[in-house]
Amino acid sequence: MKTLWHLVKRFTGSLQQKSISERDHLWVQQILSYQEMVLWESMPQNDQHHSIEVARRVDKSLEKSEQTILTAALLHDIGKVTSKTGVGMRVLATLIGVVTSEIQHKSWSQRPGRIGEIGRYLCHAIDGASLLQKAGSDSLVVTWASEHHLPQHQWTINLEIGKILKSADDD
Repeated sequence: MKTLWHLVKRFTGSLQQKSISERDHLWVQQILSYQEMVLWESMPQNDQHHSIEVARRVDKSLEKSEQTILTAALLHDIGKVTSKTGVGMRVLATLIGVVTSEIQHKSWSQRPGRIGEIGRYLCHAIDGASLLQKAGSDSLVVTWASEHHLPQHQWTINLEIGKILKSADDD
């Protein structure tokens, strides 16, 4: 049920146009490398806003601010840029994703058109990890992007760090 609530909150939040404050933009610039910043700036503004909210919650959860963990929070959803989907298509893709397999999603992601957009959206974790690896991101950042939708028992990152990141994203 928590996942459903998270999705409802993300949907309603996506309907509101949110701007990024200069303060937040500067904070993100201090955390990300140049290549990561280029990726982050390619995200739609609502996704940027979500990533800042997640990273701020992570920062509050840490005893000491850690750049790599904050980078993982800021870029966990970066793979969504490959799908180029709006809110309506994301809702449709999420619903379709519940009743279809990961193998099907990967197959669709290679196709053109709307079905390709849906497939790429559903494969955003894999695509994000690839983008981050090409940008030279830390292995924690790359791994979290690929694992952030997996159940906890499948994570390969430090369990405590994963719990902080997941909790901040599901809030």
